[in-house]
Amino acid sequence: MASVQVGRSFALSILAGMIAGGILAGLNVAIVRPSMSLIIEGIIDELAADGEYDEEEFDSMVGSIYFTQTAGALAMGLGAGALLGGVRVFGKRTEGGIADAILIAGVAWFVLYAVPAAKYPSSATALFYEEAAVEYYPLYFGYLTLSGLAALAVVIAFRKSTRKNKIFGMAALYLVIVAVTFFIFPSYDRDSSLDQSLLNSWRAATSAAMTGFWFSAGGIAGVLWKYGSKR
Repeated sequence: MASVQVGRSFALSILAGMIAGGILAGLNVAIVRPSMSLIIEGIIDELAADGEYDEEEFDSMVGSIYFTQTAGALAMGLGAGALLGGVRVFGKRTEGGIADAILIAGVAWFVLYAVPAAKYPSSATALFYEEAAVEYYPLYFGYLTLSGLAALAVVIAFRKSTRKNKIFGMAALYLVIVAVTFFIFPSYDRDSSLDQSLLNSWRAATSAAMTGFWFSAGGIAGVLWKYGSKR
């Protein structure tokens, strides 16, 4: 019976993540692409001024970026669902509600999005210029991985602790680790040549979409945990 309950919880979590991934794909189309299109216009003007603009090649690249964003949103949904389900099973909780799921999603949002984005905000140049992508993505994913591993290590280290204030201790230790690495990791400034108002608008839209994704995943998972697990 326990194994059936675990499997059901995990399956419901995956379903919640996939729905949230669809929501993220929709948010990308609704709020991220309009601001990105303004940046694209500026990049086109820059390429045209340098005599390097090939309309067919550039349109193909933009289409590839949009496709990757959509596929990436669905893949992130799958990953978020697996994470939510894994945390619930790892925590050995047979009951769970909306508040529990939103809390887990909120922590995941902070560790896997907010902290890495604070160091390396979304880069428009990395989307369109290979030399920028080669520099940006290793830094971003390296810092994201470190943030995730730091959070996992802190949870494991404090798992058997029975102290009432262990949550504060866990948070403090994690923040110390990411703060130290924040200053160790190199800076990235290839977006400094872009229109900063357009860049900030696009980053704000991206942040809103990612926030909506994580908390919708948590909310949907919570509803499914609460009602979908009933016989």
